[in-house]
Amino acid sequence: MQQQKNDFVGLIYGDVGSTKFNFTVDARNLRKFDYVAAPHEEGYVLAQVMDIKGYSDLKFEDAITIKSNGSVPPIKSDVSAYAEVIGYRDKEGHLQAPRSPFEAGAQITLAHEDLIRHVLGLQAEKQNGAYLGLLKGHDLPVFLNIDSLVQKHICILAKTGGGKSYACGVLIEELLKKKIPLVIIDTHGEYISLGKPNKDKKDQKNMEKFGVKANDYSSQIVAFSPLPIGDGTTHLTLNGMNLEGREILELLRAKLSGPQIAVLYQTIKELKEFKQVYSIRDIIEAVERTKSNARWNVIASLESLDSIGVFSEKGTSTEELVQKGKCSIINMRGVPPDIQDVVVARLTEELFKDRKAGKIPPFLFVVEEAHNYCPEHGIGHAVSSSMLRTVASEGRKFGMGLCVVSQRPAKIDKNIISQCNTNIILKVTNPNDLKAIIQSVEGLTSQTYDEIQRLPIGVALISGASIQIPILVEIRTRETDHGGKSVTVFKDIDPSEYKVKMPKMPPPPSRQEATPAQKTENIQNNVTEKAVMVNRVAKRLGWVTTDDPDETIKFLSVEAEEMKENVYKYLESLAQLGSNFCHKDNPSCLQCPMGSGCRYHTAHDKKSQSPLQKHGLGLFKRDKPRIA
Repeated sequence: MQQQKNDFVGLIYGDVGSTKFNFTVDARNLRKFDYVAAPHEEGYVLAQVMDIKGYSDLKFEDAITIKSNGSVPPIKSDVSAYAEVIGYRDKEGHLQAPRSPFEAGAQITLAHEDLIRHVLGLQAEKQNGAYLGLLKGHDLPVFLNIDSLVQKHICILAKTGGGKSYACGVLIEELLKKKIPLVIIDTHGEYISLGKPNKDKKDQKNMEKFGVKANDYSSQIVAFSPLPIGDGTTHLTLNGMNLEGREILELLRAKLSGPQIAVLYQTIKELKEFKQVYSIRDIIEAVERTKSNARWNVIASLESLDSIGVFSEKGTSTEELVQKGKCSIINMRGVPPDIQDVVVARLTEELFKDRKAGKIPPFLFVVEEAHNYCPEHGIGHAVSSSMLRTVASEGRKFGMGLCVVSQRPAKIDKNIISQCNTNIILKVTNPNDLKAIIQSVEGLTSQTYDEIQRLPIGVALISGASIQIPILVEIRTRETDHGGKSVTVFKDIDPSEYKVKMPKMPPPPSRQEATPAQKTENIQNNVTEKAVMVNRVAKRLGWVTTDDPDETIKFLSVEAEEMKENVYKYLESLAQLGSNFCHKDNPSCLQCPMGSGCRYHTAHDKKSQSPLQKHGLGLFKRDKPRIA
């Protein structure tokens, strides 16, 4: 694909490879992570700026001299960028990397949107995509293919306060627009706010940038809770009838021994001979009638399971939970962790079984705080882990998509993260979490490790969902109210109206030349006292004729370089002459080491001088005077 305009930014230089190159930077608006186009025999190749550096002729010893005298002369500086090659699309549409090096001297241009879309694979549009935000540094909307999102799995990872629930809310809004069925395990009750429009003043201002408007999806939201809390929330119950021994063992947090397991299986086998339908209570009573000494631990475990209070004769049907265009939110707020674990385990199994049987339509299963329900081996145990691992490995075959959201990537089962094809990663700083992400997510490098730590709040690194390489996306503003925002402790302060006060700082020293109209008036305002002294000494010596210290400093700097002198030591010596001898009024010409080499002295004092003074003792011996 060809570039249509020539937005020149620099030239390739130095040793050049086929996967990376350095180039000069002529465009001052070029930023890190910008996309550029490089000409190649295969056509224009897309690359991304990974680093920008400035180079100058200011040496360490010169900087020390500047620090001591405060005089900042002109400094020559240039900017260089380092870019990594992404590639180009061949005739079949496959992403390819060049196999031959780029040419030194080739012109680098800013990449245009059509090239970026074409190479990165941002082909999804509003009709078939989920709009998550804008490509960082560009006004280019990013749509993720909805089929790829739902048919395959998603993980959303960030540290606490990094914006994971906010990003997940944006994704859910987009899926609701496309009438995708959703079931959300809402650990903290954050997603009920999807039924309320976003009225935040700050967010409403940002909506124009992303092209969205405040909205609510109350007609599509159905709330459930394992607790009978009322308030428009349906009481969620699980089918506790005819549980098999295997199912019961999976739901028990305490592990049974071999003899205890045998008692459980034997009891259920005997119950089936006399009852077509039996409950957990029936199993407990049957175990009590056995003669085995192992029955007591079995009874205690079954009593603990029955006391949860979520099992009923029928239970909430999966057809009620999964409906086209509906989002079922399982509000776990206030539910004890052990009960949450059992609910997620049993509910996941029922949903997966009925989806395989075709009783419910394809849907996305969202699990918030996933590290609580599928912890890494050796870190914790949850009865729901086994079932979630099964969904992660087999769910895509049957149309049950999984989205795991967590603030502790290191604590989630790595098998589950590695099964996720779409990864939305926001700011993460914990070293263990970063290591877990790099090891589990494809396409991330050691350099990405550093960048994830520096991500601004609201910017996500997204990979997968038909996107060929990880990209930075500025997550759009939510249309609905964000239920996961921090609680205001001091009620007199509205966080949305709080503005950071910038500290007052003196303006940085300027090295720019004054315009011709300003030179005469502003000479003394733009230079230091030392520069004025250097100008006075140089003019009295007859080396310059100008009254502008800036011009004098520039002229003497060039002269010092030609004589292979240290520029700042050269200027400092002249400043010392001005400070010690060549005063503005009543200069001490007789003591000055320049002696007869000074035109001012010879013009104002015709008296005889000592032989030393006649020859001059300073560093500044000349065959003939130089006039600026």
